This record gives sequence, C-alpha cells and structure tokens, in this order.
Amino acid sequence: MKALRIFMSLLLLGGLLSATPASAAVKSIDHYDIGDIGPDYRFYEAIERFVYADIIDGYLQSDLYEEDGEVYEYSYVDVRPNEKITRAQFTKILVNALSLKAGANTKEFSDVKASKWYYDYVRIASSQGIISGYSDGNFQPGANITRDQMAAMIYRAFSPTIKFPTSANTFKDVPSTSFAYEAIGKLAANGIVQGYGDTFKPHSQATRGQAIAIIDRAMDQEVGQVEDKAAITAIVDRNIKEGYELTQAQNLPALEALYHETATGYYLSYSLESMGLLGAVEGAEETISIEPIGAHSLDIVTVKKRVAEVRIDNLKYKVSFTSPDMSFTVNVNASGNAHLKKGADGKWKIYNIILDEELGEEWMTEAAAAANAS
Repeated sequence: MKALRIFMSLLLLGGLLSATPASAAVKSIDHYDIGDIGPDYRFYEAIERFVYADIIDGYLQSDLYEEDGEVYEYSYVDVRPNEKITRAQFTKILVNALSLKAGANTKEFSDVKASKWYYDYVRIASSQGIISGYSDGNFQPGANITRDQMAAMIYRAFSPTIKFPTSANTFKDVPSTSFAYEAIGKLAANGIVQGYGDTFKPHSQATRGQAIAIIDRAMDQEVGQVEDKAAITAIVDRNIKEGYELTQAQNLPALEALYHETATGYYLSYSLESMGLLGAVEGAEETISIEPIGAHSLDIVTVKKRVAEVRIDNLKYKVSFTSPDMSFTVNVNASGNAHLKKGADGKWKIYNIILDEELGEEWMTEAAAAANAS
C-alpha cells in the first residue's frame, strides 16, 4: 500500500502543493515539535504559540527509534519551562514577542559585548526604555531574572499599549519603596501576573514557563487596530487563492516566494517541507489532481496589536488519486483557524493554521474506505 501511504502523507502535511524543499534559511519542521511537555502542561498553549511563531527557539534534541529492524533518527525541541531564565534570555523573548526594533537612544553595558548572541536584543530593549541595567554600568545578562525584575520589564514594555487601572493590587512582601512596586501592582490588577495569596515572592527567580505565560497574557490585552483587519484577511485569502493558482500553474519559484511573503515560523516550514514531499510522486506512476469545491469565507476572530486569529470556513477540495494499485476521489475540508503575527516590518504573516479535528477525521476515514474498496 505504498501509494496510499504517500497519498495520506501528502494530505496530512498540506500536500495540496508541489514545489522544491524548504530553503536553508528556514528552520526544519522538527524545530517545532515540542518534546518535553504535552497539552496537559499548564502553560502549554502559550508555549506552543511562542514556539510556532519563532518567538522562542527551544533546545534542539535528537534521538533514535527502531522499526522493522531499521534504526531511525528524529529531532525535536525541549522548551524546559521549569528551568530558571536569565536576564538575557528573557530580554530576547520580550524583544521577539513585541517585534521590537532599535530606537534612537541605545545604551551600552560594560558586560554586554558585541560578540555575544544577546547583544542586539539588549541594545534594542535599552533603546525602548525597557531595561536600564545596574548603577555600576553592567546588565548582568547571565544572572537569573527575578520576579520583580521581570514584572518591571513587562510593565515598561506594555505600558504604551495596555490600559492599566489607576488602583493596583498590593502584596505584603512588595513594599512601596520597591523599584517594581507600581509594575507588580498594576500587572496583578490586570491579571497579567499572579501572586501567592497575599505575597508575590518578588525576589524568587522566574522560570521560562512563567516568563512565556506572562508575556502571552500581556499580548492578549493589547488593543488591535481596526485598519489591520483588512490586511489580515487579505494575507490569509492570498495564501489560499494564490497558493492554489500557482500550484496549478506549476510556478514553483513564485509559489515559494508566496509562502515567504504570507507565512512565518511553523507554518512557513510546514508549507515548504510539504511542497518537497510531492517529489515522491513526481515522475512516478501515482497522480493527484485537486480542484476547489465552492468558495471559502473568512471571518476575523480576534485582532490584537501583534497577533490575530481568522476563521476559515467552507475551504473544500475534491482530491483525486490514481495509481496502478488504486483509484479514488475524496472531498477534503481544510477549514480551520489561522493564527497570525505582525512582524517588525509591520506585515502580518500566518504562523499556524489549526484544522477542524472532526472534519479532518471525516475525510481521512473516507479516504481510507475508498482506498480499501479499490
């Protein structure tokens, strides 16, 4: 049943497309496979969003497995959400999440050298007034960030885009003389940070999971622009319509360019690697033809300042598969929710599309039944 396996792989990986493998500048799909936590982890959804949108990279791992006497290597990423996070690491995540660019007034720190990976992130954050460092001129990039330091940076970063209340929550272990007193109180009042009853534990070291969750909550409270709605739906519509048209025309360079212009992170890698999979049937005896059924519709779900969600309905295709072993046709419903992020250039791009699970199971069952009947 080699033909069926190829067909299923193409559909599962978005194989409505045909082109060359992913370019070297794009991370491979295994960089988005989270291996050390599952959906039951309390911060999983926020972590997955940050991984898929390339806000965080994780730590690439590799392992081996055996099947039918053959040994295979596979890769995945560890996020390590329970580990402590350094001041440099937190700065990088914050800069990436907000797609920040360097402003006019950058500050240099004696312990942040231009040769270090975090140099540009620290420089950008300082130019935006998010960090100021210590009185001795150091930033201490390798020190683990504390909860009060993290709160202060979050508050400075989001104050221009989030409406905070005039009153604030208070904690008995955060005195009014603390440098982070206002930040902690205002963030807690908005539910962006959480305490432990009537304490905040300001000097405790933050974890990677906490940092991601807090930034994610803040981004969700940013107000979006009405004028962004048209640009957001246009990107999703272009990705769908032009993707199909260029595939039919076999204009592979233009198709790859389209994905670079409309997709990012996980969805860009997913699309490009899916295109490469169709090389398995190019020049072979198997053929696939695809045609749309009806017209799809798009509806805005949410628009924030930097992230958005669009509902895709009635995106259906008739897919016909022919090989020496079998021949069948199935209807594929690719409806779902597209998730987008705005980059530093102000352009929106899709970083993930989540298909409707029930519909996916429906057409997979239909395809398997048709194949077995052939």
